[in-house]
Amino acid sequence: MPKSLAHASTSDSQDHPPTPGAPAPLKVDGSALITSLTRVLAEWTSPDFLTAVAAREGVDLDPGAITMVTILARGGAQRPSRLAENMVTGASNISKILARLTAAGLARRIPDPSDARAQLAELTGPGHQVARAFVRAGNGLTDELLAEWSDTDRNDFTRLLAQFEKSTIAFAAHLSSTR
Repeated sequence: MPKSLAHASTSDSQDHPPTPGAPAPLKVDGSALITSLTRVLAEWTSPDFLTAVAAREGVDLDPGAITMVTILARGGAQRPSRLAENMVTGASNISKILARLTAAGLARRIPDPSDARAQLAELTGPGHQVARAFVRAGNGLTDELLAEWSDTDRNDFTRLLAQFEKSTIAFAAHLSSTR
């Protein structure tokens, strides 16, 4: 593993000997961190949780549709094959979800300007309104979850989570490059 991706290797302590009188570096309990992250991810991605959070803004969609609307809102029009990659599912599931969103007037298929044989899926105006409702629902959720936190703690958490996300993405890219 590249040194930049390692948390604290034994060579780090050799590169930078401890300063006399300085407190010992804190060790992260990886097991506790993974347990907490797994629990949060399980909760946030559970179908009941997703639909309940969306329902707080008056949106009544199934979890697959919620995910597709979110992906299209963030990434713009995409081929169904790209949606399948992004949603980590198969083409037949994408077709079914897209058909439900199209029937609800939230998405549509359009010709791909780069390939006349292909189509793209995109949100309609009402689909973008639903995506904005998801953002409001998410903002309301985080406001509630962090209501008792100080501004400093909220800012630190946001900064550290972004740093953790960046490290995770770099590590995933490293893993992909070593296959």
